[in-house]
Amino acid sequence: MTETLNRIPDAGGLYFKAALTATRKPGADPQVPPLAVRVEQVAVDAAHLSEYGRVCGFDYVQQLPITFPHVMAGALHLHLMTQAGFPFPLLGLVHVRNLIEQSRPIEADERFDLQVRIGQARRVRQGIEFDLLTDAEVDGTAIWRETSTILHRMPAPRQQGARPAPEPGPMATYRSFAVPADTGRRYAAVGRDYNPIHLTPLTARLFGFPQHIAHGMWSAARCAAILQADLDHPPLHLSVQFRQPLLLPGRVTLKSVITDEGAGFTLMSARNSKPHLVGTLR
Repeated sequence: MTETLNRIPDAGGLYFKAALTATRKPGADPQVPPLAVRVEQVAVDAAHLSEYGRVCGFDYVQQLPITFPHVMAGALHLHLMTQAGFPFPLLGLVHVRNLIEQSRPIEADERFDLQVRIGQARRVRQGIEFDLLTDAEVDGTAIWRETSTILHRMPAPRQQGARPAPEPGPMATYRSFAVPADTGRRYAAVGRDYNPIHLTPLTARLFGFPQHIAHGMWSAARCAAILQADLDHPPLHLSVQFRQPLLLPGRVTLKSVITDEGAGFTLMSARNSKPHLVGTLR
């Protein structure tokens, strides 16, 4: 059964509810209920879009950046995960993968319906994964779809060897840039994601990080903003796998190779070349 709301809820109040989920104990075989929520005829806030563009590096255009509907739906994600039947504590969940596909770009002045569903949980080596499934629909047809894969960590036997980052290939382009210390706070304001691991060194240390870290979806959006200029069409597909946290402040290198099919890329530490994320944009 899909719950229909008359507007997108306020993210601030939902983060208070999220903090209260810290006492949840999912157990060895948690069951995720088929929760779903929908808001119809959502309009883009022009000021929000403009500030998002500044934070992530998108030039102002008449079409939404491919990652922008994700932040519009962020409060709906929180709304579902703070429901009583959802088994996992929200603080400590890890965003491990993201896939966005759209049939066409969305115009900045266009209205659309947003629907979010929670997919089934599944066991993986690191714990339990589930998907947040988000659709933006016009006249009943999904024109933008996202699968955000989230991990609830659970103890598991340690395995030797790390997965190597896939190499984009020869003839790659390298771009290096600094990521300022306030990136997490600036993105939190436009992404409506106030997870404390992104805000200050002190709040991040409470969750085991030596410094606060950049949002994964900021990193993905920043890569898309840079690389879309290398394509000869607006991107319709963005997939990323998040690997290493990007500690703030930091300096990164974006390694990419452009083909007729699009861009393959790796965002990596400028200091030791360890990947923060790998992905494709096409």
